[in-house]
Amino acid sequence: MELFGVPVVHILIGIAATTVGAMVQGSVGFGLAVVSAPILLMVSPRFVPGSLMLAATVLTVMMFMRERHAVVKREVIISSAARLVATIPTAYVVSQIDERLFSILFAVVVLVAVGISFSGFSLPFTTTNLVLASCVSGICNTVSAIGGPAMALVYQSQHGSHIRSTLSAIFAIGATISMVCLAAVGEFNFKDILLGLLLLPGIFLGFAISRYTVRLLDQHTTRPAVLGIAGLSAVVILVRALLTTTSS
Repeated sequence: MELFGVPVVHILIGIAATTVGAMVQGSVGFGLAVVSAPILLMVSPRFVPGSLMLAATVLTVMMFMRERHAVVKREVIISSAARLVATIPTAYVVSQIDERLFSILFAVVVLVAVGISFSGFSLPFTTTNLVLASCVSGICNTVSAIGGPAMALVYQSQHGSHIRSTLSAIFAIGATISMVCLAAVGEFNFKDILLGLLLLPGIFLGFAISRYTVRLLDQHTTRPAVLGIAGLSAVVILVRALLTTTSS
């Protein structure tokens, strides 16, 4: 049985993945796309990046509303402008490659993001670094829906409420920019919207659960586990794509 061209069992797996991802992100500040995107791509490429991006936007808006008092508007404006500049050509590239090349590009982006997160490297919080990180984040987000690690390089030294509120606003606007640009090149359509809406039960459930798990999940132990899962999934996707390319 299928719904909008995707087997129902794949949709259920997608909802389960977004539930876990939303729970982790609501608890420790990141995790939705890192957990969900590789699983969704393996289950059904139709979910990535557009449909997951739509679902992620809903989550970031909810997180922003929860702590909107701490948002820094200047940073949101600067970051959004930089992401727009980087997203337009990236969306065009995505529209020009086939599914196998997209899988390879996706896996490489995820592995780079995981490597950045594990490196422990950070950048001084300056306007220049914010612009550079936003450009990289916009590229990664448009390809894989994973734009967080690049921004974390700049925001690691900031206070919790500043990070959660401002980044949530940046990610919500950035995801919208990516969806509009992908739509302009024919890579985001009404079917992607419908599939994104089907993932929302996982977003709402995971966000609700995070109210109770926020005190239970330790970021120092959860972070490596989530990144490890994402990295392993990316390796599987990359190997599968390369083998498919070689055999075809």
